[in-house]
Amino acid sequence: MKQIKRRGFIKNTIYSGLGASLIPSYLMAQGQAEMGTLDIKKPASGKAKKIIVAGAGISGLCCAYELMKKGHEVTVLEASGRLGGAVLSVHDGLADGLYADFGAENFTKPGYKNYWKYIEEFKLPVLPYHHREDRLTRIDGVWHTEKMQKDAREKKVQEMGGFNKNELKFLQSNPVGNLQLLYLEPYFEKFTDEYRPFGIGYDHLENIQVSQIYKKAGASKAAMSLLGGDQTSALYSIWQAYIMHKRGYDNPFELFRLKGGNQVLTNELGKRLGTKVKLGCQILEIEHNDSGVNVTYRELGEVKKISADYLACCLRTTALKKILFTPALPPQKQFIIDNIKYDQTTRIVFQARSKFWLKDNISINLSFDHPALAHIWQVADEVDTDRVCLMAKAPGGTNPLRTLEAFRELYPGNKSNIDIEQTLVKDWSKDTFVHGCERHGFSGLGELSKFWPHTMSAHGRIHFGGAHTDNRSWGMEAATNSANRVATEIDTA
Repeated sequence: MKQIKRRGFIKNTIYSGLGASLIPSYLMAQGQAEMGTLDIKKPASGKAKKIIVAGAGISGLCCAYELMKKGHEVTVLEASGRLGGAVLSVHDGLADGLYADFGAENFTKPGYKNYWKYIEEFKLPVLPYHHREDRLTRIDGVWHTEKMQKDAREKKVQEMGGFNKNELKFLQSNPVGNLQLLYLEPYFEKFTDEYRPFGIGYDHLENIQVSQIYKKAGASKAAMSLLGGDQTSALYSIWQAYIMHKRGYDNPFELFRLKGGNQVLTNELGKRLGTKVKLGCQILEIEHNDSGVNVTYRELGEVKKISADYLACCLRTTALKKILFTPALPPQKQFIIDNIKYDQTTRIVFQARSKFWLKDNISINLSFDHPALAHIWQVADEVDTDRVCLMAKAPGGTNPLRTLEAFRELYPGNKSNIDIEQTLVKDWSKDTFVHGCERHGFSGLGELSKFWPHTMSAHGRIHFGGAHTDNRSWGMEAATNSANRVATEIDTA
């Protein structure tokens, strides 16, 4: 095992062109305190491999970092001029040290196991995220508190005859949001691997509506109205419920964010990788065979080539569509590239002069029933300033001025109190390199087998990562999970 001490690490960092300015800020604050050691292990195969990592989003950066720690030689090619991909924190254009996350807004506990691993390793400051607390929701033109929504749901349940005895017993110790577990948890015992929904005796359930599972088990009419499932595959529903159960999501979970923005983590990964990351290098062609890969890319207008033993492809399918694969990928993999869809979201940041909503004694965590505005909430609330930063979420392609107009129109307090002074916008549906946000699920009848496990499967010496390749597409959790999976696959290949 090879260990790099702090002195040697800083020396190597300076020699590689990074300089002391890129040493993590918490280390600079510690002065002469020890960084600790970075363990460089021997490759599992006993021989270091040369690996190209495509994409410097969080998945590509984590994958490259893990491979580097396993003793391999890595080069990361990133088409854009920045690190992070969909993890994007904005500071420029905002006053008084305010900031906002245009992408990857939060993470949870329990859950995000691999993500928390990096937080602990890099000693990153974590803050609670309160954007869903005391939320007001506009329904049919009327603002509802959480209690009002709960009361309305209970009234509907009673009007439909109420829950049956088994459901009432279950709900004595479980929230109503977990009601599906009463009917799906009996199926969990056959799962041995959360990445393997097929081949365990449930394949036939892919073409059966999950609502049929509820009906067969005697679910009440009231439960059926809450659970739905007429358009959802039973296998997909059971599989996803099992994943959530295994990761602890059927228990209450808390939301968190990184102080200074979630891009702090990708920046830290980038510092450790240093010049192994090549920005402004757009991949044009990937040639692959039994002995290795050749990647053609463009850098500052010049076409270049690089060869390696393996490729860790951590690009979204929207980027893969623009790359020539020679020879062509197999039909199952090409289907993935052609058919995966992503949420299209616009994020709008409003900077205001004050917490104007406090004058109205209401919460600023608001959900709207408007085509130009879905949610709004406060971010960077720990920054010591009278000004505030609000994040609004709207469908992709939304005009931010229309969003502001909708907010002014529907704000539940005194509209004259609103003192928004500027607007920033990020429309992910128009981003050149990260087109869209989270991947859609594969929930339709007969749909799962078309996508899984082909979404995550390697082809020859090309291994596929990225949030869209994980079994549950939850942003940074999925990205870090897939990164660690791919690093292990290549290390042990």
